[in-house]
Amino acid sequence: MNFLERFKTYLRSLFKLVPPTKEAAELREAMLGDLMSRAMDLKESGGLTDDEIYEKCIESIGDYQPMLNELRMKPLESVRSPLFQRGLLSVLTITLFAVVLYLVLAVSIEGFWGVGAYTVFPIAAVAIIAVATANPLQRAFRLKRPVIAAGILSLYSVILCTALFFVLWLAVGISPGKTWVSFTYIPFLIAISVAIATKIAKKSLFVPLLIAVPAAAVPIYLTAAVATGLWHPLWIIILVGLLADILLLIFRINRKIALKAREAAEKEAPYTEEDVSEWKKR
Repeated sequence: MNFLERFKTYLRSLFKLVPPTKEAAELREAMLGDLMSRAMDLKESGGLTDDEIYEKCIESIGDYQPMLNELRMKPLESVRSPLFQRGLLSVLTITLFAVVLYLVLAVSIEGFWGVGAYTVFPIAAVAIIAVATANPLQRAFRLKRPVIAAGILSLYSVILCTALFFVLWLAVGISPGKTWVSFTYIPFLIAISVAIATKIAKKSLFVPLLIAVPAAAVPIYLTAAVATGLWHPLWIIILVGLLADILLLIFRINRKIALKAREAAEKEAPYTEEDVSEWKKR
């Protein structure tokens, strides 16, 4: 990792508690510029390793500490921030709506008191978690951070499948011997989450798709088998998933071979625009 990437990584961790304001961005750029300038000066003077140069540059950041402290959000400022207030109001709104909905349905529908507690409030809890993580997820999308985006979306998957398990068991009345199937959908939903995050980062979707196909075939097979009791003939669903994976792999390899052949041909005799348009028509 070169100096630029190392400094960016360090500053990213240093500014974690700093609100993303214009002043913070300007200070961060100024600090990065000073760090790079100091690193180049020390590099030219010689006699120091890259790690020693890096450490000396980091030590010089102490001059910026007072400005960083001013930009960091204090506890009272956090409470006063519009982002915190909007989040708090959203949580209160969802909670009050869930309570009112539960009371109305419980009074109107006979026997809803117990069932409603197992349905309305878990759904409200999922909604609250979604609101709490909406801003970090949006920032992950905007800043193209696939790891954070995949982590938050995967958290949704685990919570959703867990809530589904308890709703089917306690509210609908399906025995745990059948509702456990809901947990088998977690790997599939995580694979979809990784695919979405990969798409955000504008990288290849092939690997997540390759994982998602068998991850979907297994829970579909288990759901169908538990529901119908036909364990033996329905195993064909898993086989179809594996065959679909093999077809995807063959298609991927074939496409790579075609691209390599085309690149080699272009080096020997570059295509004209007419050749390219004719090739697309095929």
